This record gives sequence, structure tokens and C-alpha cells, in this order.
Amino acid sequence: MSALLLALLLQAAPAHAPEAVPSPAAATAEAPAPHAPSDAPAAGAPEHAAEAGHVAEAGHGDPSTVIMHHVTDVPLKIGPVVLPSKHLVFFLLAMALVIALAQVAVRSYRGGKIPRGMGAALEGLVLFIRDEIAEPNIGHGDGRKFTPLLCSFFSFILVAALLGLMPFAATSTGNLAVTMGLALVSFAAQQYAGVSKYGIAGHFHNLIPPGLPAWLLPIMIPVEILSMFTKPFALMIRLFANMLAGHMVITTLLLLISLMGQISWLGGVAMAPVSILLSLFIMLLEVLVAFIQAYIFTLLSAIFIGMYAHPAH
Repeated sequence: MSALLLALLLQAAPAHAPEAVPSPAAATAEAPAPHAPSDAPAAGAPEHAAEAGHVAEAGHGDPSTVIMHHVTDVPLKIGPVVLPSKHLVFFLLAMALVIALAQVAVRSYRGGKIPRGMGAALEGLVLFIRDEIAEPNIGHGDGRKFTPLLCSFFSFILVAALLGLMPFAATSTGNLAVTMGLALVSFAAQQYAGVSKYGIAGHFHNLIPPGLPAWLLPIMIPVEILSMFTKPFALMIRLFANMLAGHMVITTLLLLISLMGQISWLGGVAMAPVSILLSLFIMLLEVLVAFIQAYIFTLLSAIFIGMYAHPAH
């Protein structure tokens, strides 16, 4: 956010180069020929077009260009090394942090010790997911089996969202490919829950509600098969949209400084504290949203898994 704010302040500042007063002789020399066509292009048009192109490429064109530049995936330059995807870097970083936290929690149990600090906090998180999410929604016994997967969902989504709030960072879960991967893993777990208990034939037979009239089968079978794919699709779009929306709101609020600065420099100065305070409020709200979205994705995955593990309910 700080880098974007600096860019917007520079954009809002007027940058007019001093114009030299032409001498009478120069004005006479630069006067157009009397027989030149009126629609002939100016000599400096290519230079102005190229300059405008450079401004647009730098992300200082219209507000939509600035917004998309800061919410889409871009290459990440670290010294002389240029990595192809910023989201991929923070995806791997979030994964490494989750694994490191899990190792810290496991080591706190060595030697029969009572876990303290990070180990105790992670133990409380695991117990919460097992007792409040997995067991009630998947079923006793089956919920314990899927608890590691649900803990992985919650931990990764939370860490990735919190990393995205750091300066010059990126939210990997704001990338549609990442949320699609998480949704596909959830989809595979849902199908495994049904196939492992009832077999392939029994799993697909359970999709049909019991007691359904035969004449409704041609309608209900395609609907139920389609619902198998709409569940992970809803998980994918929900997480992607919520992670992306917060950053777009923050970027739009900061763009108000530049937009008001184009009207008058006084408007830009007056809008700066308002935009910054509102952006800080949204960023604090994004911390809460990170926990909520991790919880919702984990909860819905548990509910969908339980629907296939216990179709009678």
C-alpha cells in the first residue's frame, strides 16, 4: 500500500516542463507553409504517442489501469533475478510457513512435554477444527479422518491472506488458479468420502434422492451430477472474489488522491488523509476477513464431504 500511495502522489503532482518563449525569427521559421494541407499530422505526434504509451505501460494512465496493475499477477524482481510470478512466490512462502509451524507444534510434544506457546495455540486450533467443524458436519469417526485436510485448508488460507497484507506482498489466494487448486482438492476429498464407503456404483446411486418417482429421473440425474461440480466451483469463486475485493477497495480508495489531484492540488491534499485512514480501516478489516474466509472454506468443505459420506442426512 505504501508503494502505491507514493506512486499516486507522484502522479497527482503536476509535472509541466517550462516552455521557452520562441523568438520572432523562430516563430516565422516554424510557421506552416501556406499550401500545406490542414489535416497533415504534426511533426511531434509520434513522440507524443510514444510518450503516452510509456505512461500507460508504467501504470499511470486511467484509474482502471492502476487498479488492475496492483491486483493482477506480475513478475517479481529480486535484485538481478526476475521471477515469472509474484503470486507463485508468495504461494510457496505461505506453504513453507505452514509446514514450519506444523513442525514447531510437533516438536513441542517431544519428551512428553506439555505444549506451550505456538504448540499450545496450534493444538487449540486443531481441536477446534476437529470438534466444531469436522465431527459435527462429517460424522463421528469420519470427521477425525478428514481433520488433517481441513486443518491444512484453514492454515494455508489464513497464512496466505495475512501475508498479502504486508507491504510489497501479494495474496496468492487472490489468484483464481490457486483457489481452483484448493477447490479441486476439496472436490477429490468429497468424492473419496462417498466412494470409500459405498463404492463407485453406490456413491453415484446415493446422488438420487430415495423415493423419487421414475419419471423425474431424467431431470434429477443431470441436476445431481451438475451439483457435484457446482460445490467446488462455489468454493473457488467465493474465496477468490473475497480476497480480490479487499485489495481492489484499498486500491480504489488510494486512487481518490490521484483523481482529486487531477482536479486541483488542494483537493488531492485534502483527500489524502481521508483515503489513507479509510484504507487503514479496510486493511484492519482484511485481517478479520482472512480468518472468516479460512473458516468458511473449511466449514463448507466439511459440509460437502459430510453430504457424500452420509447421504441419508
